[in-house]
Amino acid sequence: MESPTAPPSLELLHRTAAELAAALDVRDAVTSVLHAGRDVVGTNTCGVALLDETGTLLVPTAPRDGGDLAGLGTGLPVPLTSATPSAEAARTLRPVLLRDRAELAARFGAGPGRGLNDTVLALGEHSWAMYPLVASGRLVGVLRFGLLREGSLDCEEQLFAATLADQCALAVERARLLTDARRSAVRYRTLAEAGSLDVFTARPGEGMTSDMPGWRALTGRADVRGRAWQADVHPEDLPGVLDRFYESVRDRTTARFRVRVRGLRGWRTISAVAVPVLADPADPASEIVEWVGSLDDVTERVRARRQTQTLHALTAALATAGGYEQVLDVVLRACLDGAGAVRAVVTVAEGQGEPGLVAHRMGQDRRRTRTELPHVTREGLAAFVGDRGTFPVGAAGVAALPAEVRPHFEAAARAGETSWAVLPLTARTRRLGTLVLASAAGDDPADQAADGPEDEDRDFLLTFARQAATALDRMQLLEQQRDTATVLAEALRPGPLPAVDWLATHRVAQTSAGVEVGGDWAELIPLPGAQGQERVAVVLGDVMGRGARAATVMGEVRTQVRTLAHVDPHPTAVLRGLDALAAAGGGDDLVTIFYAVLGRDGRLLAASAGHLPPLTCSTGPHYLDVPPGVPVGVEGDARTDVLDVRLDPGSALVVFSDGLVETRTRSLTEGLAQVLEHFRETARGTPADIVGTLVDRMVGAGGEDVDDDVTVLALRLR
Repeated sequence: MESPTAPPSLELLHRTAAELAAALDVRDAVTSVLHAGRDVVGTNTCGVALLDETGTLLVPTAPRDGGDLAGLGTGLPVPLTSATPSAEAARTLRPVLLRDRAELAARFGAGPGRGLNDTVLALGEHSWAMYPLVASGRLVGVLRFGLLREGSLDCEEQLFAATLADQCALAVERARLLTDARRSAVRYRTLAEAGSLDVFTARPGEGMTSDMPGWRALTGRADVRGRAWQADVHPEDLPGVLDRFYESVRDRTTARFRVRVRGLRGWRTISAVAVPVLADPADPASEIVEWVGSLDDVTERVRARRQTQTLHALTAALATAGGYEQVLDVVLRACLDGAGAVRAVVTVAEGQGEPGLVAHRMGQDRRRTRTELPHVTREGLAAFVGDRGTFPVGAAGVAALPAEVRPHFEAAARAGETSWAVLPLTARTRRLGTLVLASAAGDDPADQAADGPEDEDRDFLLTFARQAATALDRMQLLEQQRDTATVLAEALRPGPLPAVDWLATHRVAQTSAGVEVGGDWAELIPLPGAQGQERVAVVLGDVMGRGARAATVMGEVRTQVRTLAHVDPHPTAVLRGLDALAAAGGGDDLVTIFYAVLGRDGRLLAASAGHLPPLTCSTGPHYLDVPPGVPVGVEGDARTDVLDVRLDPGSALVVFSDGLVETRTRSLTEGLAQVLEHFRETARGTPADIVGTLVDRMVGAGGEDVDDDVTVLALRLR
């Protein structure tokens, strides 16, 4: 009896599995899959789309050679989020079978980014199947079949397609790993070949026994064998190198060292390793026959690390500098300690409107001197320095400098300096001046490159100068702002409260920490008498923000209030006038105001433009129910809501800014409740007692949590 013959599809599957196992790259795997799909399922098109590196896009992969597969692998990139069959199979990790075009339209709709692309539909296909490619639980891509018949795949074809998808996923993953491994090997070999300056052999008592072409090219020396190479090593480093070899002979250990070597363009840093070869490898005590070693030029790595450390150190030091003079010290010391200069000079314009330049110098003794440069102009300095700096070397470099600065460099050359880096000090919005780093060559002129530092060093020096310029610019502007704030503080400092014989008054106004002037104010404005009644306007305003800007706005609004109060003191008229002026000015500063008119008889007309309510002890300590209103300039408030109340004789009225009640650790609601409790204790005291108690209890001596201005005004009817 003859054994049954395996179905053609099974035989092809076995053959495809063998091909996939032998696939060396992704395209080999895709080629085998497309052959199998065509030969078993009879597909019109068959494609493999692999997930890209971002994990967001399915990208079609072409077979190794079109040949008889030309036109079979049709497809376009498909976003994983799109409403397409391939994307759904990828998202769900489940096959998607579409039996006809009606089912395609019903499930995925039509239009750009939906269903199948027009290129596929134009091929006359009527059913499709998409299978996710999953390897080790991870999505690799999607396998797609397109058929000219309706009905998609039958049961046997579905089993074949699922098996083929599993094998394809594993083959693609394995091929990718192989490709990555090959790339890593190539990278490693390339880096090794590029990074190694030389390999060498040496023997005890003989010195170098092999030629070192890399060393010769670096130094220009014709022969380095024996001990000739030692002449190129920096004199300070050579004793250490010889000690490493002596230790290697004594301890039978590998010699490792790093030295400076004189190159044709200055000193280079060479890292070396020399492995001893023993006469009897089995006997650790046997003599060393020779060393086998390698040399690497690590100048760039050493330089990059040193430069990075210098910039980090400069940043850290600048972060702790508390003023302009400290910033100057930090920059000049960093030039000497980090950038390796023998002298550093910062030349800048100081003071607003000052035409002259000032040079701050520091040498090896770390003493800073200051010299005015009346004959040097900023324009001339900028013209010869340019945007990338200038790097004069020796007498020829000094002779080429502009006449106005040449004498300074000639004097420096007589003091032993041989080269300079003259760098622009340029901040984000302006040019401050220049930074000069001076160098002095050693005994050998070869220590100094004839055309100055290399490009990498120039880039570092320019970065160093930009960092220094940013710090100097920030500190100059800060001190200018402090000067401006001081002038404003003097100009806007509230004068004494006017004497009103029927009122006792007291006021405290303090700005937030570190700010000389703020945006709060409180005052009394005596109003003209009307029908024999004496009245005052009680005002407390608060401009959001702090510093010079808030103080400037505060001065403007305070003047507006005084003017409007003398024209028509009624709260409605004053607040409407402020709204109109704010709209005309077009500013967007947020200003809140409590405004009231208080008469000798205790009658109070009060209104608020977004400000906190005042306290009174009339009929007991409580907050007055002043209509809240909106801040000045905000539309939608007719300013018709005014509180009209009569305070009892001897009553107190207290107004305050939100800095008294609200802090980083205390909410506004909590603060208002606490202020009322403290007011209960001293409501019958003098205005000074009331204000002192509230400020001490709510702010305290340190005021660590207070980051806003605090203003309190207390009145008592006599």
